Amino acid sequence: MDWNTPDLTSWPAKLVIRVGKKLRSNKQFSQEAIDRNNARAADLRQRRRAEHAHKNHYQVRRSEDTSNSHQSGVNELGEREYSAFGGEHKDHTDMLHRLAHHDSFDSLVDQMVDKHALKDPYFDSAAHGDALRRVSTIHERLIENLPDELWKRIVSYLNLADAASLALSSKALHRKLGSTPIDSLNEPQNKHHKIAFLRSMDHKLPRHLFCFPCAKYHLRLKPGKESLKADYVNNPLFVCPAAKSSVLPRMRLTQGRELPYSFVQLALRNNHSRAHGIDEDSLGRRWKHSESGWSHRTRFMVHDGRLFIRVVSQSFVPPAVTLTKTAERHILYDMQEYSPLFSHCAHWQDGDLMKMCKCWLSHVPAPPESYIQQLKKAPKISRTAAHPAFIVRGCDWCRPARRCPECPTEYLIEIQMMEDPQDHVRPFKHAIVVTRWSDLGNGSSPYTSPEWTAINGSAVPSEEEGGHEYESFSHVGRRAVSGIFESHVSGSIPGQRMLSLNPKNAKLGEEGHGWY
Repeated sequence: MDWNTPDLTSWPAKLVIRVGKKLRSNKQFSQEAIDRNNARAADLRQRRRAEHAHKNHYQVRRSEDTSNSHQSGVNELGEREYSAFGGEHKDHTDMLHRLAHHDSFDSLVDQMVDKHALKDPYFDSAAHGDALRRVSTIHERLIENLPDELWKRIVSYLNLADAASLALSSKALHRKLGSTPIDSLNEPQNKHHKIAFLRSMDHKLPRHLFCFPCAKYHLRLKPGKESLKADYVNNPLFVCPAAKSSVLPRMRLTQGRELPYSFVQLALRNNHSRAHGIDEDSLGRRWKHSESGWSHRTRFMVHDGRLFIRVVSQSFVPPAVTLTKTAERHILYDMQEYSPLFSHCAHWQDGDLMKMCKCWLSHVPAPPESYIQQLKKAPKISRTAAHPAFIVRGCDWCRPARRCPECPTEYLIEIQMMEDPQDHVRPFKHAIVVTRWSDLGNGSSPYTSPEWTAINGSAVPSEEEGGHEYESFSHVGRRAVSGIFESHVSGSIPGQRMLSLNPKNAKLGEEGHGWY
């Protein structure tokens, strides 16, 4: 028997039970009391409805007036009940819209559509709108009434891609404008306009991929199963007849790794449907370079119709007291190509990127040295040497993040404490971490996309073809690329202020001496 259980036969328990029955009876829980409370609540709601109707000048309808209204078939929860064996319910809203917008450009589909396709929950009316839409004869007659000279004058104010699209929009315009706007796209100097014209058909060809060197669509070899691999792995996405005579556009990620422009297209085409491209998350990779010891990881994100990339590169570094100039160069540079081992843009030689890396390496503390070890070297001791601060914060010059003024690329360099699983004696070491964020553009063309051409440092087309010099601080604006990426991925942004990577706007390239 539990000693905490009360004894109901004792006189205190009997007294409490008897007093409780006198103070609180069970009459309020009877059915008569419940019906009385419900009737009182209904009268109160009716009075409130009448007061609200009198205040807003309208007449309250009785419940029997709405018994035969359009709410028939709706249960008490407001849900319409359907039967698997009942008749088909007609959509009166769709019928009214068809009558109101009949025979106009913004109308619904006027032709008869297969009922099974409409019942399909995955039926995309926007994708089939061009095939089902009927051209209005009234607007065809309006186009015919205008003289040919007027239409040709209108075309003279358009670029070649828009003029060709206008000529193919209807039969009447094709008869008036002829094939001249389309034939002009085949000229060699108009290659960029031809690419822009053909790219407008991208959403209609899910099983094809546009080849920019050929300016043609090629059939995809593995639709939906494309995978980004290393450069030395044979990984064709389509069969191109000019594969040996042309170079597919690509961007350098790190040493021995590049990003072909075709994967930028596939990641951005995924917005049309899953059959058009691949998910941007499938492009992320992790790898380690065996010779240099640098580890890299990439991640991609699509924002506002543009592809963003983040490349994080890291490598273990020795203490600054044991580091020489030659050792710094062996850590940071590839001795064959004299380029950084981490990810960078085409303007890394002009700015302070490598100076910042060397400055961060100078802040790496030495391992702790006990007082006995210090006394063996000299008759003095240092508390700082015995208990060094392993959290490296850097100085005011190398701590802020930097943005390249000539392309949408940003850098953040840090020294972090990491674990080396291969070193069992001293597993925790300091490592330099270089994080790069870049905006790769909207995937329109590797020759005319402002972001892609600026990052790779390639020549942009002339002003007549829509090209211009990229200015990072005016294009990106106050919100950084890193802020957009990190706020979308992790919900927080890097807590560092943003400065220019090249504050003096010097463009020396290899002629400069600070990059090495």
